[in-house]
Amino acid sequence: MKYTLQIYPYFFKQTIKISTLILFCYSVAFSQQRDSTFQKPVEIVSMKSEKDSLMFTKLKKQFSKNKILNEIYNALFRDVYNQNSSGQEIVQIEDNPFKEYEGRVIRKIYVKRRQVFGESIADTSRVAEGFDRFLNSLHSNTREKVIRKSFLMFDVGDIIDADRLRDNERLMRRSSILHDARILVLPDPQFPNLVDLLVITQDIWSLLPEVGFNSFKDYYLGINQINVRGLGHSWKNILYFNYNEKPALEYYSQYTIPYIGRTFITGQAEIELRRLTNHYAVRFYRPFLTPEMKLAGGFEMSNDRNTVNTFRGYDGTPYKDSDTTYLKFPTNRNYLDFWTAYAFKLPFLDKEIQQRSRLVLGVRFTDISYTQRPTVTTDTNQIFRNHRDYLAGIGFSNRRYKRDFLIYGFGITEDVPYGYLATLVAGYENSDAFGKRWYSGIKLAKGQYIGKAGYIYGLLNAGGYSNGTTGLSIESNYFSTLHTYRKRTQVRHFVNLRYAFGNNRYTGEFVNVNRENGILDVNSDKLWGTKKLGLGYQIVFFSRLNFVGFRIAPFFQTDFAFVNPKNQFLLNKVPYTGIGIGIRLRNENLTFNTFQIKFSYFPNLPDVQTLNFAFNDTYNLRLRDFDISAPEIVTFR
Repeated sequence: MKYTLQIYPYFFKQTIKISTLILFCYSVAFSQQRDSTFQKPVEIVSMKSEKDSLMFTKLKKQFSKNKILNEIYNALFRDVYNQNSSGQEIVQIEDNPFKEYEGRVIRKIYVKRRQVFGESIADTSRVAEGFDRFLNSLHSNTREKVIRKSFLMFDVGDIIDADRLRDNERLMRRSSILHDARILVLPDPQFPNLVDLLVITQDIWSLLPEVGFNSFKDYYLGINQINVRGLGHSWKNILYFNYNEKPALEYYSQYTIPYIGRTFITGQAEIELRRLTNHYAVRFYRPFLTPEMKLAGGFEMSNDRNTVNTFRGYDGTPYKDSDTTYLKFPTNRNYLDFWTAYAFKLPFLDKEIQQRSRLVLGVRFTDISYTQRPTVTTDTNQIFRNHRDYLAGIGFSNRRYKRDFLIYGFGITEDVPYGYLATLVAGYENSDAFGKRWYSGIKLAKGQYIGKAGYIYGLLNAGGYSNGTTGLSIESNYFSTLHTYRKRTQVRHFVNLRYAFGNNRYTGEFVNVNRENGILDVNSDKLWGTKKLGLGYQIVFFSRLNFVGFRIAPFFQTDFAFVNPKNQFLLNKVPYTGIGIGIRLRNENLTFNTFQIKFSYFPNLPDVQTLNFAFNDTYNLRLRDFDISAPEIVTFR
């Protein structure tokens, strides 16, 4: 049986209510009056209904027969938001749906904003009810004029460019204020050269508390308003309380204005008043968000007043296991950074490659000066040197994106970058520690789907100065395709590899294997050296169960890491090991990092408990892109 849903593009009023899930899909058929001042209803025809395989279907039907039970069900469980008209979760990769409309002229642009809770972009028949409606009343949706003026890369009268529309969708989904976004093309059979565009967006809940608790004398409270008055601005404020220290109160604040006008320039101001750190910064930046952008750049100015605490001997003395007191000294650093880059098309390339490829030329100037620091010589405390860097870079990038699901998100659309880049950087540094020394570096990266085996990414970053100071980092990430487990759960495997090496580095500068640098959820001051190798494996079970709006994903992970000083062979001992099992909870309508409940076992880590239980947030991971930005020196961490 087929159902037809009629929607007025201008008023967006449903004229027929149906209980079957309707996917507002890209394949639409409609008729339109010749008078363009009033649009005839768009007819959206659902695909043929199939048997719903979701585990809660029968339960939902039973509960829906009773008003009270139905309210209980809606309060405790949420249907999967990424569903098609058959009730199945969307997990397949999708090709560019705009190709068939290339060359047509945009006649009108409509903007439809969905509510945060109880509604969906993939299913436009879903309407917020009950408690969802109450929560939505507490949220101010992003203003339509903000979406039109700051987020859209096209206007009425423009010619349809499939890649531009696809990139525009990706940029909106990438925004911190939007949960998801779609652009739909509405053709007119009577005017085949004209199309209307329907932009559908769904906000993320904007008012986010931040809470951390160590004890009743050591905790922090904060508020992050990521969409101030629907303008798209974000303002984050955190108060830190520690009554065991003086002063007991600390403060952090950051205000961000993304995509100012249609310049796609983001502005940010930041202040941090802590016991050991006073930080003030202002920055503006415009990256190459899409291959079409010709100009990118950035400017940052900051001041940092720090009291450095370390066991590692910034005065040149080696670390000893018997050390029990910190070395302390104050620093005051002024930082100034400016860069700009220009992207060129290469007309001699194949047309398809040319559309997504760019040659980028860039320059950068950085000035770091200390007004307070420890004594700096050629052999001691070099990381506190006053220096100016002059860099130039040339790079070639090819990047594309595919839609995928259930990678780092729990059901939202994820744009997976695939392509490659190669960059060369050269320049010199003037400093009071080394004088003038030359620098050169190279960066190579590639990512691609490998048939049905999954996706793999590789990165090599190497560079060095003329006096012998060098750095090398190698990184590789892999995730498998989704596998179905017992019909109700999607399973994905993740593997990551990290290697870093440095030669003739500065006093007190080391690599470590803490947290995302090696072993997750570990922070030990003894896990450092001049070279490291880390290997991690993780399996995640993406359950379709939703409890109080949170998706649930059990996981198992294990991490192995080697780290040693320069005078020791890297693999000369048993690797540091971490093993963990737990569950992750995430509500994609909130911008909280994913929360997890985790039990960990660390058999051989110094100063770390062997058994550990944690309830905390995880790192907000993103797939690495292939855009080229500022010429940079290889980081050593």
